[in-house]
Amino acid sequence: MTKQETPVTVALRNFKTQWFLVAQGTGIIAVILHQLKYQFTGLNIISYIFWLLTIIFLTLLLAIFALKIVIFPKVVAETLRTEIGETACLASISITFTSIIQMIDLSLVDAWGPGWGMASLVLWWINAAMAVVACIGINYFFMKNEAPGVRGLSPVANLPVIAALTAAAGGGVVCRYGELDEGLQVPVIIVSYLLIGMALPIAFAVATIFMARLFDQSSPAGTTIYQDMILCGPWGQGSFALQILGEVVTRGSFAKYNRGVFLTMDAAGPIGFASMFAGLIAWGQGTFWWVFAIISVLNSGFNKRGEWRGLNFGLGAWSLVFPWGVYTNACIQLGKLLDSPAFSIWSTALTITLVMIWIVNVVLTTKGLITGKMVGLEHGWDGDAYKRRRLEKGQSNDSADQRLDTGQDNTVAKQSGSTE
Repeated sequence: MTKQETPVTVALRNFKTQWFLVAQGTGIIAVILHQLKYQFTGLNIISYIFWLLTIIFLTLLLAIFALKIVIFPKVVAETLRTEIGETACLASISITFTSIIQMIDLSLVDAWGPGWGMASLVLWWINAAMAVVACIGINYFFMKNEAPGVRGLSPVANLPVIAALTAAAGGGVVCRYGELDEGLQVPVIIVSYLLIGMALPIAFAVATIFMARLFDQSSPAGTTIYQDMILCGPWGQGSFALQILGEVVTRGSFAKYNRGVFLTMDAAGPIGFASMFAGLIAWGQGTFWWVFAIISVLNSGFNKRGEWRGLNFGLGAWSLVFPWGVYTNACIQLGKLLDSPAFSIWSTALTITLVMIWIVNVVLTTKGLITGKMVGLEHGWDGDAYKRRRLEKGQSNDSADQRLDTGQDNTVAKQSGSTE
């Protein structure tokens, strides 16, 4: 720590892009609570509170990250160049932005008019561009600058892929609830399917490579074990995207547009139902990784003798929230499309558990911020402790300088030599 640094500047220097996972997870809970089939009085208000928290979190975190770039540009450049997790979590900005856009369509269009649907459409196109940059750019950066090899591949590498799939899901929501005419819907639908085609095969490849790592007896450890849940994310979000886009197509967007061979009424039915069916299959793959991640996390809490030792907490624990959320959101959508009480009940159970996880994470994160451990402060937020440390370090350096000036070290050496 230099003389100019304080606990605040140290905390700023230690700020990680993983903090965006907090906003990302909060946003998906807002969407889920709004869309849940079994509602009670006030649940919509709670979802609006989560939506507001998402906006506040994202704005605050972006401001902090921008400040870090200004004050510590070399630190930012070095961490982004060398740490795959830091680079990957930049995709969380686009992911969180999509959840905010979705809530505009779900809540404001009916209440305040279709003008908000047009506003969300503009925001969606901006975010779609961000998602494409994240999906292609960050993955390219991984391969060229941070290639970790099979044994070092982390599930966090899926975050750029999830950004593209989340944008696709957001496109479906914009078309379904934004009250847009068909001329505006169809380009969004086509681009959303392109985003799915861009991202889902990469998610499959990452999952396959990660399984190869596990078969090579190289499992994640510590707080990184929570990242296993990220492998559920692409399939949960991909499932919802395919379902909502299929629903939009069957509701008449292609039929009313009616151009060419593909964008016609005759093609709408097969395309829409095939999309929904693909969403069901994707949810099945998501179920595998959801169960796998839960088993991995719980297993990490036991020692070799089978005794429960507890789980370590860190920012990585927020990796649980968003993937769990999109898996739940896809389940909610399946309950609606299939008119299935089983899916509706299961999605409710998933939602309750997810909110509990979010609350625990918030409590432990707040505690970590108060103590300073979450931002790497060894002595907490006590500025005097750092001042004393600097003074002690300065006095130590002064004493060393005085010994050199007086020749004390040479005298000691001579005395030692005379005794031999």
